[in-house]
Amino acid sequence: MTNPEKLIYSGFTFSIHGVLEDNEVDFIREFLDEHKRSIYDSGKLVLDFTDSPGLDTVPAVVLYGFCKELSRAGVKVSRNGASDVIEKLFSTLAQFDTSEPRKTRMSLHARFELLGKDVYEFGKTLCELGHFMGETLSAFAGMVIHPLKVRWPMVLYYMEESGYKAIPIVAVLPWLLGVVLGYQAGYQMRVFGAVTFMPALIGYSITWEIGPMLAAVLVAGRSGSAYAAEIGTMQVREEVDALRVMGFDIFSYLVTPKMIALLCVMPFLVLLANVTGIFGGLLAGSLFLDLSPATFVSELGKALIPLDILWGMLKSVVYAVIIANVGSYMGMKVRGGAAAVGKATTSAVVLSIFMVIIADALLSLLFIHIRPGLSM
Repeated sequence: MTNPEKLIYSGFTFSIHGVLEDNEVDFIREFLDEHKRSIYDSGKLVLDFTDSPGLDTVPAVVLYGFCKELSRAGVKVSRNGASDVIEKLFSTLAQFDTSEPRKTRMSLHARFELLGKDVYEFGKTLCELGHFMGETLSAFAGMVIHPLKVRWPMVLYYMEESGYKAIPIVAVLPWLLGVVLGYQAGYQMRVFGAVTFMPALIGYSITWEIGPMLAAVLVAGRSGSAYAAEIGTMQVREEVDALRVMGFDIFSYLVTPKMIALLCVMPFLVLLANVTGIFGGLLAGSLFLDLSPATFVSELGKALIPLDILWGMLKSVVYAVIIANVGSYMGMKVRGGAAAVGKATTSAVVLSIFMVIIADALLSLLFIHIRPGLSM
């Protein structure tokens, strides 16, 4: 048992006299627990080591843990008169402290402030992206006037990467979705004896929305992320700065070849998604609903008009511009190392899909007033 005179609590001050030893740790804990409530009430604690030349490791650990608990509860803790040995001991304990800090509850004001910052950053990103897209379209207009300035080998390379190599996944997923949609829709229609309307439903849903949207999402995931990673890596290696120093137009050299490539391949990918999705619906009708292929094609021909197919291909041009610019913009924003490239890649995919959905909603409103038979 320790000498009670070694620890004295007066007001909001703990005075330590002499050296606290390891065999006195039980008394130290009892002493601290005895005065804990008084310390919480005062909201302040001063550890006075003026009359203490030092302390053993175990008492130091106990005092450090007690002070940390008080700090988490909002009590202001400080040390006074501690020697260099004592300060070094507490600094070492803090350095090797691996316990997780307790999460403080965020106030309502702080939550709204954080939400406001996020909205501001998102709005700032959209404004910067709009400026970036304007620069890209300006460079693209110059290349339309002077086609020889286009880096055609790179355009062909990106057409292969973004178009040809995307054919398998763009063909399979809409086909599977067509099968599922045809089976589920046809099953419900059969209850009401309207199974012959299933081809029209498949044709409208695939050509108007599912085909173009699914193709755009897949291209955003494949190509948009690749563009962000490619340009982001160039930013990390300072290759983009080197191109600027050498007098290259970054938009003409890096961005427009990607956009031209997507402009060329996206309409055909959408057409492929439409064909395979409708074929999936035909397969579902033949296998599960006793709907012959001839009947399916006949009913589909009565429902669809050429504008239905053409409109999805036209929408894909807008999607191509969005995906190429968002991926390139996120790559240009990279600052730092590999982690920043990974964040830019993720942001490129998320923002591309978000903007594609917004564009699709606006174009759908326009389509209502263009297609015969839909205007209100």
